[in-house]
Amino acid sequence: MKIGIIGAGNIGGNLGKHFAKAGHQVMFSSRHPEQLKHLVKAAGQNASAANIEEAAECGELILLAIPFGKVPATREKIGTLAGKILIDANNYYPQRDGAAFGKEMTEKRLLESEWTASYFTKASVLKAFNSISYVTLTERAFPETDKERLAIPFAGSDGRSIEVFKTLLNDIGFDGVHIGDLAATKAMQPNEKLYGTELPQAKLKDVVKKLYR
Repeated sequence: MKIGIIGAGNIGGNLGKHFAKAGHQVMFSSRHPEQLKHLVKAAGQNASAANIEEAAECGELILLAIPFGKVPATREKIGTLAGKILIDANNYYPQRDGAAFGKEMTEKRLLESEWTASYFTKASVLKAFNSISYVTLTERAFPETDKERLAIPFAGSDGRSIEVFKTLLNDIGFDGVHIGDLAATKAMQPNEKLYGTELPQAKLKDVVKKLYR
């Protein structure tokens, strides 16, 4: 696949390297793409760097891994991402992003994933990678044995996007556990039940079953 990475920090940078290693074409992005040369070099021949508009245009699948509060400004730059799969890896942290976004979500009765999706209404939005430590994400990819595989919870409603994402996870050595649509993502938010979970697929499925039964 062609994958655009919006936000080349700990999550975006490491996932981009994994995707490139798995054979996908990855385009990292930044307001200053010339500063990403080290990341492109580390990712190898399947990686390149550009500005965020170019990465959004090029990618069939877009990974959004930026500070939560920057979503509105990013939307202004990259548009609605019509027809694309958008993986929302963001978390809202009031101390970093400010209280105003929390107030807005409360007033509109939106979860974090739903708030982000409201800016990209023409994309197929999935929520994933926000509940796992970047250290774990880095160190546990491409395990040597199936017994070492960890599972990642994710949410979304489009059947095709769900299958694409499961395949992408498998490509980098993780299993996926679909928890429902975006309305089910409260459990994935910071300090909630699925936040920080590091479990194999069967055990994560058991946790999810108990949460949503």
